[in-house]
Amino acid sequence: MQKIATVCAAILVPVLIVLCSVQLVVQNDEFFRRQYAANKVVENTRIELPELMRITDEIQAYLFGRREDFNINGTVGGEYRPLFTEREILHMADVRNLFASGLLLRNSAIVMLLLLGTYLYRANRALLAQALVGGCLLFFVLGAVSGLLLAVRFDEMFVLFHEAFFDNDLWLLDPQESILINMVPQPFFVAASKRILLTAAILSGFAGVAGCLLRRCRQKNCKI
Repeated sequence: MQKIATVCAAILVPVLIVLCSVQLVVQNDEFFRRQYAANKVVENTRIELPELMRITDEIQAYLFGRREDFNINGTVGGEYRPLFTEREILHMADVRNLFASGLLLRNSAIVMLLLLGTYLYRANRALLAQALVGGCLLFFVLGAVSGLLLAVRFDEMFVLFHEAFFDNDLWLLDPQESILINMVPQPFFVAASKRILLTAAILSGFAGVAGCLLRRCRQKNCKI
């Protein structure tokens, strides 16, 4: 039972870390601000930066369930009007459902890790340390493979992701007409993928250090 709990905890550690990293990046306004500048979004959309950031806040609110619909208005070239087409609205409904599933999985992983961590802490702290270190190593192995694939085959991975998680082609948007795709063009997703992997690597490092400290403390018979 203890070994099964250790393996399950080690698997859940990178799952939780990656999902938390996605949320941290998606909610990072400064990251969006820098990407808007790097990708010349103001020029391409004719939406001024303060308005872009307000729209970004509305999109974030929608994705995380704090806004009911995606019928967002904004000022484009001096004209206040609806921003997104029906196709974009339908696609973002799919994206919101994906985010909801991710949040549910994240919350479930938190609960399961707390239960498994408590059990291992009481039963065998060495195995808890092993789970943390193992989860850290598992992330770095999978993260290295993912990073390599994204570096050399990003286009293919981008398409594969959408085909795997969406059962329609609504994600195929025309940059000549779509404000959404001009707000978050492909270079945005490249940068976001790198940021998610970097954030997850840092969090995984913390988990690994915690595991090593717990192991060392146990060897020295620390009272924790």
